[in-house]
Amino acid sequence: MTMRSGLAVALLGAIAACGLTAYPAQAQDESSCDRECLRGFVAGYIEALASRDPSRLPLAAAVKYTENGRVLELGEGFWKTAGPPLTYRDELLDPEAGGAAALTALREHDGVAQLFVRLKVENRRISEIETIVARIGDQRWFAPENLPSLSDIFARPVPAAERHSREELIAAAEAYFDAIETEGTPQFVQAPFAPGLKRFENGLQTTNVTENPILERHTWSADLQLERAAYKGMMVRDRRYPVVDTERGSVLAVATFRREGEHTPTLLLAEIFKVTGGLLREIRAVILSLPNGAGTGWTAPDR
Repeated sequence: MTMRSGLAVALLGAIAACGLTAYPAQAQDESSCDRECLRGFVAGYIEALASRDPSRLPLAAAVKYTENGRVLELGEGFWKTAGPPLTYRDELLDPEAGGAAALTALREHDGVAQLFVRLKVENRRISEIETIVARIGDQRWFAPENLPSLSDIFARPVPAAERHSREELIAAAEAYFDAIETEGTPQFVQAPFAPGLKRFENGLQTTNVTENPILERHTWSADLQLERAAYKGMMVRDRRYPVVDTERGSVLAVATFRREGEHTPTLLLAEIFKVTGGLLREIRAVILSLPNGAGTGWTAPDR
C-alpha cells in the first residue's frame, strides 16, 4: 500500500468513526449522480442538519434554500433547532433530473418536527434545497408517533416490465389534484385510486380509519371522500413535480391548497404518491398552514 492510499484509508476510517457521511467519490463524469449517489446526498444533508452544520454540505456557488415557502440563508431557521433524526424516512431518487427528496422527522427540543426536503444535485454539488418543517400546532393533522410503523410501500421497487414512465406517474398525481378541484361539479372525474388506498397527512391517517377518527370523513375511502365533495371549493395551485422515481413508481408533488376568502389560510404541501398498475396505491404528505396568499418560494403564487 502506498503512503497516499494509506492516508486515504485512514481518512475514511476517521470519517466513519466520527459518524460523518462520506459523499460519493467523484466519477470520471463529474455530472453523473446515480441512485446511490443521490441517496448519499440525502443522508449527508440530514446528518449535517442534525449537527446544525451546513458547512458540511457540498454546495454549488449560488445555492437556493427555502423553508416553509420563504427564501432563507442556509443555516437559518430549522438549522438552529434541529436534533437527531428518527428512523422513519421515505426517499425518492431521480437520477435523470438530478433530484432527490425525502419525508422524514427529527427531534426538536422536547418534541418532533416532520421534515420534507428536496435537493437538486448538479455536478456533484447541491444547487437547490427546498424544505417544509411541520410542528405540532402548525396544522390540524399531526401524528409523528405513527411514522415508524408505516409500511415500506415507497421503498419497494417496481419490476422493470411494470414500470410507468415519468409522464404517466405525473399524470396520476395530476388526476388526483384535478379531482379535488372539480369535486361537486359536473366536471368531476374520479381519481385513479386503488381499493383501500391510505393517505397520511403529517403522520395522521385520513382515509379508511377504523379507530378513533378525528372526523367522520376520515372513515371514508379516498374515492368516497371526493364523491361526497368533502373538499369542495379547494383549489390546488403552484403544482410542481420536481422528483419522479420511476424505479419505485413514486412521484413528488409540491403545491398549495387555497380557498376563496381573504382570511382563509393557504396550505403548503409536499405529497408523495405510489403508483402501480395505473392506480394510486398510497399517499403521504407533509402539510403546513400559512397565511392567505403564501407561495412555495419557487414559483409566483398561482391564483
